[in-house]
Amino acid sequence: MSDPVAIAALLRPLLGRRLLAVTEARHWYDERPVTDTTGLLHFWLHFEGVPAIMVHGCGDLLKLTEEEPYSSYDMQENGRTVVGPVQPTDLLNEVVGQCLVDVGLAQGYSTIPAVGGILLRFERNELLVATLADEWICQPGLIPAELRQYLSLIGWLSSPASAAEGQ
Repeated sequence: MSDPVAIAALLRPLLGRRLLAVTEARHWYDERPVTDTTGLLHFWLHFEGVPAIMVHGCGDLLKLTEEEPYSSYDMQENGRTVVGPVQPTDLLNEVVGQCLVDVGLAQGYSTIPAVGGILLRFERNELLVATLADEWICQPGLIPAELRQYLSLIGWLSSPASAAEGQ
């Protein structure tokens, strides 16, 4: 789902919860992972006490669902998809163990009201996760100036008058 109201309803119960782990599905070729975000297919956020949240990019839309990680699979001559813990050097690993303080929803480069990215505010880090033209954006901080023509903040979940609540 990429509807702002539905995503807000899915993410709001995560506020104040600790992120226990991140699982990723990554493309491997010649027995080596494709590094950076170019090899990232999907990832799952595992917060304490709730089902896993699968994060999936589709064009300029970010889709989030409650869904457990799938199994690794072979793609013959095209390599394989390996599903497992996020790499220790990955940016997503830096927020493991921290409580989620707030989530900002970002309108993507779309003519329909849809989420193209999320801003995850943890105790010590802020992280932007978005998708543009089927490419992942995963970087520290808020929406940088060079991406503001593609992503705009809808609102923060902790805000009582958040646009994500339809107000």
